[in-house]
Amino acid sequence: MSSLSHAHDEAEGLGPAESTKADSSDSGASAGRGVRPDVALLLKAQKGDRGAYGQIIVLYQDRLFNAVLRLVGDREEARELTQEAFTRGLMKLDGFRGDASPYTWLFRIAVNLAISQLRKVQRTRVFSLDRPAGARTRDPDQAAGLMDRMASDNGEQPPAKAERRERDEAVLAALGRLDAEYRAVLVMRDIEGFDYQQMADMLSLPLGTLKSRLFRARLALRDELRTYLSDRK
Repeated sequence: MSSLSHAHDEAEGLGPAESTKADSSDSGASAGRGVRPDVALLLKAQKGDRGAYGQIIVLYQDRLFNAVLRLVGDREEARELTQEAFTRGLMKLDGFRGDASPYTWLFRIAVNLAISQLRKVQRTRVFSLDRPAGARTRDPDQAAGLMDRMASDNGEQPPAKAERRERDEAVLAALGRLDAEYRAVLVMRDIEGFDYQQMADMLSLPLGTLKSRLFRARLALRDELRTYLSDRK
């Protein structure tokens, strides 16, 4: 990201095996296996190693950008918010305690920035079904988790390809009309795959409140889809 280009230029990046390893779990350290590579980098960054923080940027910039894009629906806005998240992470390095993965820690910063931006700019968001650049192969499109959730909730059989794309477009359009808080919890749970406790911690909510908000968000999404669903009957 441009404002962190100095740190970025100092980074050498992690290899594919290390990147996968760093992404596999949220535990700060693993007994008998030592500290995870991404955690080790952030600990070095806390001691003043800018190159180490640059490696964190290289490791997670695409994933974080894609997550923010799902929240705000605008590529330029997502790019600016992702840059701001990394900048704030650099300023708040002392706040990393190792009780969550570096990605989860950065995502918390990013999602709160995105929610604040969504509250400021009250407009319908437009989401694309095209896979964002750098999207991981396990996530074929931005709405996959939401689609699976809607299908399982309604006991549907998997639709044909054309029908699935039509449904995907309807759900993404409905997602863009939801309040910021509802959109955030749906993306966090059904697309990013965070568990309830992680979500509650990131949003600074009691666990019961988080679950209630997610339930209401799914009801709101279904309500936005009422016309589409009635036309399908």
